[in-house]
Amino acid sequence: MKQYLGKNTFRGIVIIACFVMVIYTAFQAKSQDSNTSEETAMTNTNIKQRSKNNDSNRSIDNKKYIQQVYRYLHENYGLSATSIAGILGNWTQESGIDPIAVQGDWSYRSLKNSKNSTHDIHKDIGFAQWSSQRRQELILFSDQKYHGEWWLAMTQLEFMTQHDGSFVAVLKNYALNDHGDVVKNAVDFNDHWEVSPDEKSTVEKTRGAEAQRVYAYMKKNNMTGEADRSKIQQLRYIGESLPY
Repeated sequence: MKQYLGKNTFRGIVIIACFVMVIYTAFQAKSQDSNTSEETAMTNTNIKQRSKNNDSNRSIDNKKYIQQVYRYLHENYGLSATSIAGILGNWTQESGIDPIAVQGDWSYRSLKNSKNSTHDIHKDIGFAQWSSQRRQELILFSDQKYHGEWWLAMTQLEFMTQHDGSFVAVLKNYALNDHGDVVKNAVDFNDHWEVSPDEKSTVEKTRGAEAQRVYAYMKKNNMTGEADRSKIQQLRYIGESLPY
């Protein structure tokens, strides 16, 4: 009888020990899952925060061209700072505000490549990535006045304000109807001058956001001029006949 009781006691102890181990293991697993989930959530939050910080602190590309474009368009033709920011928001998307840009050359951009691409009609060029007939007219204008150097910022700015066919009038209308809101300006410029196929919501998130970044830089560097309507009126096509 004592032997029987001893065996039963031993079995009971083993069963209880096993039960305790099962409970302990389950608790540990749950605790580990909870910690992992918390760490994952914290990591995701940190990644999002870093991404947000990186976006807001991203340096502005081609600052010298921002200043050159601002001076030319504001001082000569009276465009407001907010109108110019809308243009530059588009050009950030198109070329990185780089006059030597050739379509698809982001990873290997060079002046040599730009020169070699001059007569490749399938590649858009310049600040605005001019294409098709507008591209041809830019090349022709550069041949006539700038020794074929279409990649100069001044070549493209003069072409834009005097030789870009009916788009000179489009630019004038854009300048006269400045919204005072750089995102709206970016959308307006995209719809009527750049004529990209992007949806409005996409334009606001990309070109509009870039316009805001550029405008913030402009304000910090005293590029805040208001529109001068008398100068804007001087925007006109000066060729013999409109090519488009």
